[in-house]
Amino acid sequence: MYGVHSPAASIPLLARDADRRARPGAQGVANAERRVGPAVPVAAICPHRFSRWAWGEGLRAGQTVALMVQDLGQAEAMRLGLTRLGLRVVCLDCAARDRALADSLSEAGPVLVVVDTALADAYAGVMGRLDAYPTLWWNGPGADYASLDLALAEQA
Repeated sequence: MYGVHSPAASIPLLARDADRRARPGAQGVANAERRVGPAVPVAAICPHRFSRWAWGEGLRAGQTVALMVQDLGQAEAMRLGLTRLGLRVVCLDCAARDRALADSLSEAGPVLVVVDTALADAYAGVMGRLDAYPTLWWNGPGADYASLDLALAEQA
C-alpha cells in the first residue's frame, strides 16, 4: 500500500533468504563485509559552490552551458548550480562522436563546456568542425589546465 508504513517483519521472505538472515555471519543482505563503496571515488560537487564558480567566471542569466559528464550525480549538481543563476544547461550525449557531437554543440551555442577528462577523445573529435569554440573546462583527475576540480577547491 502506498503511504502506509509497514514494518519489515511483515514482509514475507523467500525460503532461501530466511535461513541466511537467521545465521550470524552469513552472507545475507545485511552483512557488513558485502558493503563496498564505488570502485572509483568521485569528488562531490556542491551546487552552491558550482554556482559561485560560474558567477566568478562571468556567466550570467540567459547564457548556455554544455555538460559532457558521465556521472549523473555530478551532472545534476552542476545543473542545479547553473540553473540557480538562470543559465540554460544542455547535457550532451556522451556516446556521440565527431559530427554528431559537433552538431549538438553548434545547435546549443554554449559559451562554456564542461567535459570529463575520460571523454577527452570524444571531445577531440569536435576539433575542426565548429566555427567558434566555447570555453572548455575539464572535470575529473588528470587535467593539466582549466581543471574544474582545482577551481572548486579554491572556492572552499
